[in-house]
Amino acid sequence: MDERENIREDSPAEEGIGKTGRGKKILLAAVIFIAAIAAAVLYFIASHLPPRGYSDYTVQKEQYFVEYSDEYDYGEVLTIEYPYLTGVEEEMQKQLNTLMYDAAMDRTNYWHFFPNDEVKKFQREHFTFFCSDVNCDMAFHSQYLLSMNFEEIYCTGNPVWMTNLTERTLTVDLLTGQTYELSDIFEINRDFIRLWDRVYSEEAGEELGDDETIDMLLSWFLKEDAELNEVYQFRPSFYVTEDKNFVIGIFLDPILEKSITYEPLYRGFKVEIAAEDLAPFRKESEFWGKYDKSEAAGEVLPCQEKKENLWLGEGAGIWDWEY
Repeated sequence: MDERENIREDSPAEEGIGKTGRGKKILLAAVIFIAAIAAAVLYFIASHLPPRGYSDYTVQKEQYFVEYSDEYDYGEVLTIEYPYLTGVEEEMQKQLNTLMYDAAMDRTNYWHFFPNDEVKKFQREHFTFFCSDVNCDMAFHSQYLLSMNFEEIYCTGNPVWMTNLTERTLTVDLLTGQTYELSDIFEINRDFIRLWDRVYSEEAGEELGDDETIDMLLSWFLKEDAELNEVYQFRPSFYVTEDKNFVIGIFLDPILEKSITYEPLYRGFKVEIAAEDLAPFRKESEFWGKYDKSEAAGEVLPCQEKKENLWLGEGAGIWDWEY
């Protein structure tokens, strides 16, 4: 008889081989299961943490300078400081530099470079000069965010009689290019305005606003004052400070005739508010994930050979004029 016939399928040797195979399969399945769980955990952590961000970028302040070109029928003197970013992803760098440049040039574009038909008519009636002097403060720069303030003095026809002072802000995400408005990150309601008014009144040494004042301010921050919307552009604004507090303000930029001031006029109100006081008004926003984890990063360099504005600079005669 063939000895092979003596080996039955359920012999101890065959049974041992089967147990060993099943054990290996169970072990392999367990390893795969554990690996899948680990991958899911890592994915969850990665998806709920912001990316690393940028630490070695540079913001170089530049200046757009023109003093009496021959291109227009009126004189122009422009000293406009703007930030220029390098050291981040190329396409994002282009996008952010365009945003920051346009923010610096905002009033100049409106009144001078790209006027609409109504502004062109105003130019024909009033313009002998257009002057603009812009200074940029890069107030906060982290691995995720840039937050800046632009202070501007501009005249729409005559430096003595038609000079306006204004501000505007810009906060951008270095990774996505997203810009954040005040209403994107805070709930703007009566309680928010009461907090803003209380801090402003304490700093200014004024009495708290009554209900009518609070309603008026709220309509300004929400751009809902129908009457004033016809003559002003309302600019609710914020920027982040080095200490991660918030400077929050409202600025009124004249659309046409209100730019005739008869003396230099500042139509703005702003105040710095501690971050913890604003916590109850936080809205759901990607901003907060970046803000909460932000640390100082990047380098900001001053403008080289910055020019003074002939008509609106510190030593200009407009500031000594007796109004």
